[in-house]
Amino acid sequence: MTVPPSQQKKRVAVIGAGASGLTAIKECLDEKDLIDVVAFEQESYLGGLWRYVEVSEDNPNPHSSVYKSTIINTSKELMTYSDFPIPLDWPTYLPNQKVAFYFDKYAEHFDLRRHIRFSTKVLEVKELHDEQKRWSVRFHPVLPANVGPDSPLPEIQEEIFDYVMMCSGHHWKPRYPTFVGMNPNDLEAYTGEQLHSHFYRQADAYRDKTVIVVGLGNSAVDLAVELSLNQSQVYLSCRRPAWIAPRWLLSKPLDHSRTRLTHTIPFFLVQFIFAFLITRFSPPIHKNMKPIRRPFESHPTINTLLPERITTGTVKPVKNIKKLGPGKRVEFEDGTVVDHVDAVVYCTGYHISFPALDPSIVTDGKASAEQSNQVWTWNYMIPPRHPNMAFVGLFQPLGAIMPISEMQCRFLVRTLVGKMDPLPSEQDMDKDIKELKKYIRTRYDDTPRHTIQVDYATYCDSLATKIGCFPSLAKLVSKFGLVEGLRLKTETIFGPPTPIQYRLIGPHAWEGAREATWGYAGKAAFADSKYLKDFQPTPQGKPTTTLTK
Repeated sequence: MTVPPSQQKKRVAVIGAGASGLTAIKECLDEKDLIDVVAFEQESYLGGLWRYVEVSEDNPNPHSSVYKSTIINTSKELMTYSDFPIPLDWPTYLPNQKVAFYFDKYAEHFDLRRHIRFSTKVLEVKELHDEQKRWSVRFHPVLPANVGPDSPLPEIQEEIFDYVMMCSGHHWKPRYPTFVGMNPNDLEAYTGEQLHSHFYRQADAYRDKTVIVVGLGNSAVDLAVELSLNQSQVYLSCRRPAWIAPRWLLSKPLDHSRTRLTHTIPFFLVQFIFAFLITRFSPPIHKNMKPIRRPFESHPTINTLLPERITTGTVKPVKNIKKLGPGKRVEFEDGTVVDHVDAVVYCTGYHISFPALDPSIVTDGKASAEQSNQVWTWNYMIPPRHPNMAFVGLFQPLGAIMPISEMQCRFLVRTLVGKMDPLPSEQDMDKDIKELKKYIRTRYDDTPRHTIQVDYATYCDSLATKIGCFPSLAKLVSKFGLVEGLRLKTETIFGPPTPIQYRLIGPHAWEGAREATWGYAGKAAFADSKYLKDFQPTPQGKPTTTLTK
């Protein structure tokens, strides 16, 4: 007896096993009676860019990796996955090693590794244009770095899927600025070292050297501070000054100050309060660092130490570069000249690129995403002409990527299995995309960095409402009773909007969500909750990564 197509399991391909890919696999497994999921990961490990990888002769261009000292800029309470809370006694801001370990434990807890084909490179994802609008995925195993040139090429394989979730990230192809003298073949070329932050790993190689860091995003200021602490003289060069915020403000983690209550305050007032607090409780702003635009009109830069390093002179803010060279000379747009610069580090972002895909899928043929970073996706996920394809994590968040990607996956999976309303028409999707782009251009700087901006709480609340897991008063009271429901609703309004709150009610609610919510809120009675304990050691002999398919 043939099973009708509508009753067959959907076969889903997940491309990538980083922060977005892991939660995509997990959410598919939550509907395992209706979905078969296969994930492809080109590396031999999970965790994406949060797994530190050295730049070496065997691996001169890693797909993506943090630098060795990276510490995440969002608090653990707001970066956690919603049904696997980060232990309460972990640091507020996690070093990259802790983030990678957290991903290992997440994968272990939900048994994700057996669904991942590690060391498998996806070559092409192509729409079949059949009645089901399925996709062909062509791939081959990644050969070890020590394989000789005479070794046989790996066999290319192909499998067919009903749905594809692209989770491979957009922080892997460096974007460089253009300055006179950059090209070593120029007559008066710069002769010092030039590199993109993509290839930077640690500061030891730059001890006692003069370094220019180009950019004013989080990577730029992190590197400027780290280099200055390693006896380097650092010049921080930028085109557009930005607001620099500390990790802690008024005795709270910075991201805890943005609650659902503050989202009801007029935006201009939020901007005024933030500007007042930063200027009142931070060192004076250097003349070359004074922001042109108001707070939150560009992506915020977070670093507690930078203002202090500027006051010591170990980091010197300067204008944009006008010319590099000749030799190690560098001239800035205001006429300032530094005669001996050993290295220039470009912290200038990344191109959006998906080499396995036809570029018109992500741009709808309207522009080159690689050049302009403009994408054409409905609700940051779905290309209107390709409803069985979704991009997860293709956004620049005001907040952590993990819970936003998780919410996207919950939405996508429930839509795929028919447990939510159908997607809008192509025309309605196009209309929504145009309105979103208009809003982004109105609020943010018109730069490639700001084409895919999204606000964590507002966006997640909108998806949660569609899914049915938004913690509304009526649903909280219905499940937990009048008193506890009111208490929880008060916490969701006045406290930070932790991802765990989206597991209190609705589809795939989690039994530990109430205790974890109160534990994260600092309630002493829940400090020892079993749901917030540190993770148990991995059983002896069980790997934290899988090296084979």
